[in-house]
Amino acid sequence: MSSRSEHQSTLLQADDPPAAEYLAPTQRPEILIICEHAGLAIPKRLGRLGFSADFDLSQQHIAWDIGGASLSRKIADQLGAGLIWQNYSRLVIDCNRRPLSPQSIREESDHIPIPGNIGLSAAEKQARVDEIFQPYDQLCHREMARPDLRLVVCIHSFTPEMDGFLRPWHMSFLYRNGAAYARQMAAIIAAEEPQINIGFNEPYQVDDQTDWFVIQHAEPKGVPQVLIEVRNDQLRTEANSDAWAKRLSDACLSMLS
Repeated sequence: MSSRSEHQSTLLQADDPPAAEYLAPTQRPEILIICEHAGLAIPKRLGRLGFSADFDLSQQHIAWDIGGASLSRKIADQLGAGLIWQNYSRLVIDCNRRPLSPQSIREESDHIPIPGNIGLSAAEKQARVDEIFQPYDQLCHREMARPDLRLVVCIHSFTPEMDGFLRPWHMSFLYRNGAAYARQMAAIIAAEEPQINIGFNEPYQVDDQTDWFVIQHAEPKGVPQVLIEVRNDQLRTEANSDAWAKRLSDACLSMLS
């Protein structure tokens, strides 16, 4: 999906990646996988958002959900499901936040200042909404309107530690109105692998300030939906990522059986 009309663009250039992309289902059109924080791209016009060259954004949770893109693609491939992913770093704009809210384009994240986001004009912020958030959101609207959907799965990852607290959960389910779906999938996983530490609304919760897709798209659709968080130290090797992809793919199929 193309994210821009070049003659109207004030932010993205022709050689920047599109805002969001879609992988069509091959076997399971009733399942849709979403990865809101898949991308690490920054528009060329924004440089590195003021970060020095030795600050490795690929290793920073503030920049993207480490391992989330690969895991989402593997799940979609194993299931033959549809997949929507967002290409730009959440440092540019967080596409899982209400646009132009304080959480949307942050001046600091996890106590780290984001120099390129400080002092932005209203027009500069609006360009990020128009050229990155809106194309992604429109793609979600399009695919969520399909009448054959039976399961929507959002994939995220979280850090093993935050502010000195070691997070014990291997994975977690976040929800607001979807507790029943989360508990159902958790029970499927726990029955096969009881050693997995599964959290519920840990280390985050779904609410209007910190979430967009679940509230704006998944809940109104009324289909089973789960938001899954996997601790990112378990996604840093291909073998571990493969294992999680199989685990979650199998659980998805069991949900629909």
